[in-house]
Amino acid sequence: MAMFNWFKKSKLKNDSVNIAIAGVNPHTDNEFLFYDFVATAYPPHLEKWCAAVKKNNIKFKSQYKQAIQEKIKTGKFRNPHCFPEYFDNQFDYIAIDFETANKNRVSACAIGLVFIKDYKIAHKVSFNIKPPITEKFSPFHINLHGICQEDVDHWEHFDELWENELSKYLNDSLIVFHNASMDLSILKNLFKHYNISGFDISYIDTMHLAEKSGQPKKLEDLAAKFEIEIENLHDPVSDAKTCAFIFNELIDIYPGYEKLIRKLNHEEEIQKQRKSQVSTEVKNDNIDIIQEYSISKVEIQNIDISNKGFLFSGELTQDRNDCKEFIISNGGVIKSGVTSKVDFVVIGADYGWAKIQKVHELNSKKNCNIKILSNSDFNLLKEKSAN
Repeated sequence: MAMFNWFKKSKLKNDSVNIAIAGVNPHTDNEFLFYDFVATAYPPHLEKWCAAVKKNNIKFKSQYKQAIQEKIKTGKFRNPHCFPEYFDNQFDYIAIDFETANKNRVSACAIGLVFIKDYKIAHKVSFNIKPPITEKFSPFHINLHGICQEDVDHWEHFDELWENELSKYLNDSLIVFHNASMDLSILKNLFKHYNISGFDISYIDTMHLAEKSGQPKKLEDLAAKFEIEIENLHDPVSDAKTCAFIFNELIDIYPGYEKLIRKLNHEEEIQKQRKSQVSTEVKNDNIDIIQEYSISKVEIQNIDISNKGFLFSGELTQDRNDCKEFIISNGGVIKSGVTSKVDFVVIGADYGWAKIQKVHELNSKKNCNIKILSNSDFNLLKEKSAN
């Protein structure tokens, strides 16, 4: 594992030049970044950008000028440097953001990565991802991020992208998420779905860091507070870049942030899965218990959330923090364990089997009346409350 190069806020730079047409700093020492800009730029746009730079009396390095001339003249230019070798695969951290095709965490359709090195953006890149064949794009998510099936048809599935690209650097740098309950869960589900091993990732969640710092938790609210421009919300690179800048602000406010760094390790995940495995007999018993304590749609319509205790277990179809906020905003109380003070247990995929057993024990032996709601039941409850 590489040593992390922690940095100060005042030194973090975008390394771009603020002229009429966005580009990179013509004086940058990051040759990879400049050549990558030239290689990917549309020649007419590059020509206009070059003219705007000259108009501002900014001179290029000679090798940069040659690269620009080659691209404008031939329409082609190949970056002579390789990534991540150019940076010796050493980064301060990498901010990442996923987009999904639908509500399922395994349906990742794009990932954006922003690499920070020596207090600057060293590289930023996005990859479209072909979701598993069973994961279809929902109209809601297409409208959210603009990615549809046709955009991913010729891209790799995540296991191929991991082997060919992501595994080169995600195991060797600190990974920064905003709302790890979403993006980290996506990563975990992808590893599990494709049976990927050998990952050993250190990560930190800016939402958790913001909460510890007494700051607002939402990306948009944090960006507004720190006067960080969100270039394109739900574009994976834009969101990853915003996450990177927010992280840099928060570590100044909360010096003990290193204690919040966590690990995602293949061997540890295997151990967790083994511990969570239960016998077929127990699973069948749980199904019977869930059916016994579930409620009808009519009963859901009559639920009064106020002063009721709710506990969540398993992978939900909606963000867990949003679900908790919904309960609290309607006067309910979030519980961390199954006790007599719980009124409803909301279960998703991979719910805790022991919690279901505890519900049965309390209901049958302590005369409690704990009800079990599925993901769809809870969604119906939210819809009812919104009307």
